[in-house]
Amino acid sequence: MKRVYSQINTHQSGFSLIEIMIALVIGLIMILGVTEIFLTASRSGVTSSDLARVQESGRIALELVSKEVRRAGYKGCVSSKTGLKTGGITYPDQAITGAADTITVNYARLDAVGGFPERGCDNQPLAAYQVTFSNCGDALCIQSNDSGGAQQLTANTQMAVTYGRLQGNNIIWGVPATAAQWTAVHAAQVALTVTSPQGDVSRTFSSTIDLRNRL
Repeated sequence: MKRVYSQINTHQSGFSLIEIMIALVIGLIMILGVTEIFLTASRSGVTSSDLARVQESGRIALELVSKEVRRAGYKGCVSSKTGLKTGGITYPDQAITGAADTITVNYARLDAVGGFPERGCDNQPLAAYQVTFSNCGDALCIQSNDSGGAQQLTANTQMAVTYGRLQGNNIIWGVPATAAQWTAVHAAQVALTVTSPQGDVSRTFSSTIDLRNRL
């Protein structure tokens, strides 16, 4: 009986060194691409978050400063042409003072204790109030009758102020140098530059504020 033997091929094929190196390079490029996409998305998320915080801080701080400046010189339910001196402050002449990086306003506000010579239009008692906004280091600070000293209002914020005073029919912008010039101030331009803690986002918020209680 004739036996038939089948030949079994025991040779195994595989990848060559060059093929392995090419595969490694392609894999590395793909990993680097994915990593770059992740880092870009992460940086974009951080920047967007910083921008949102900067915008919120700037708008809230500017609104607070604007609200206080608009009240400068208020002295109750009397004509703005009526002068009044109390507590060492003459209203409305000394309603606003300051410098290029600070602003102080004086006005009467509602107060249960009272003490101000005039009263509100609904006969509410008033009290003298003073508030100052100024740069303190890299922050914007507020100091008032209620604050117990200067308190930080917004971090990483710098304020710049110019004052508009009437001179004939013109408005002159700058920082008044004399008491008479301060008396003529009828508006203030306030600019707040807010920067993120990392310093990668910065925005400036500005407003021109009219003094409602000037002569």
